[in-house]
Amino acid sequence: MAKKEEVITAEIPTEIHIGNLNELPLNSIADYRAYNIHARKLKRPIKIPPSSMYKQVKCKFARFDQPQNLLKFWVRNADIDYKGQIKPGRTYTLPAPVVKFLNGLATPIFAEVKVDDGGETITETKQVGEQPRFSCQVIDEFEE
Repeated sequence: MAKKEEVITAEIPTEIHIGNLNELPLNSIADYRAYNIHARKLKRPIKIPPSSMYKQVKCKFARFDQPQNLLKFWVRNADIDYKGQIKPGRTYTLPAPVVKFLNGLATPIFAEVKVDDGGETITETKQVGEQPRFSCQVIDEFEE
């Protein structure tokens, strides 16, 4: 899945007051981002766009640590608030931020590594890699 940076095209008024903040249109993800910029400045709660505004991705889910168990999850960050449960081996249509979140979860792998410290060689424990816990293999992307 190629990364595309979304450009904020919504007009951001320079001065917003609490009364004007509720009058901003929220028709796109860029509108929500513009709203949240001003809401943070005014110390007001931010609004999260609904998952239906994001690009939908059809993917096949796999779970490596417990391949037969279903996964209940809740992705909640500045981009999206999404609850769901998915079973390994099945095909699902999920919002793109959810797929990105699930593909990013991994278990770190640590090992002892020899390091030169001045003139002597010492052994340190460092992270040498990651083992993915889940895989959402993208089959198709489409707008809804």
